[in-house]
Amino acid sequence: MTNALRQLTAPHAVLLEEPRDGVPQTSEMILGERFRVLEDWNGWLRAENQFDGHLGWLPPGTPHAEAATPTHRVRALRADLHPAPTHKAPPLAPLSFGSLVTLDGRAENGWVGVGDGLWLFGKWVEPVDAAPAPDPVATALRFLETPYVWGGRSAFGIDCSGLVLTAMAASGIVSHHSSGKQREDERLGARISDDGQGVAYRRGDVVFFPGHVGLMLDGERLLHATVFTMSVTVEPLAEVAARAERITGVRRPHPPLTQLPVS
Repeated sequence: MTNALRQLTAPHAVLLEEPRDGVPQTSEMILGERFRVLEDWNGWLRAENQFDGHLGWLPPGTPHAEAATPTHRVRALRADLHPAPTHKAPPLAPLSFGSLVTLDGRAENGWVGVGDGLWLFGKWVEPVDAAPAPDPVATALRFLETPYVWGGRSAFGIDCSGLVLTAMAASGIVSHHSSGKQREDERLGARISDDGQGVAYRRGDVVFFPGHVGLMLDGERLLHATVFTMSVTVEPLAEVAARAERITGVRRPHPPLTQLPVS
């Protein structure tokens, strides 16, 4: 199986630092994402997520199959799989924003079939080639009050760099699941400051701190996933900077979001 291209068939799965239980989660994969198997050690799979290139270990028994090409993406923050095309059918499993599915051609009462006899509400999905969202901040705002989870990048739980990665990816810019790597990534925009001094902040600016990152909601407030509240929240930038002791960089997307529609 080594070097084989596989696809996650569970709603989500952890990627761990080492092939053993009890170690930190470094990232997360969500339904439909493809990964390359780099090593198989007693059922633990060292995997490279094809979405963002992140490396980690998938625990034994993580459901996966041969890689396929999905047709649609979940656009709702969360979407339940149902056994029948009706809201009255008890949901079987929740899917996160960004999950990848393949429609099987069935359609009934506004619901669409996704194989194995399961259904999703049609308004919850969009084609994988749908136009990117113009404003990553609007995407990030949808995650407000989502629980903070170290290494998370889904609606089930998310961390600071996971929130930035997910929001920017929805706008067509796939970066890294690491605030340190994001700080050096020119795809997130021009670096306009190394310390935040004298910056006239704008919506969408990506602000970095030691081991932390967030998106400016406007000229004064930061939208971020933080252990301070154990959730995605909005706080005055000045308060976050005071707790972190310093700002280590600011990047501004191309073009600045003040030139785009905002919510």
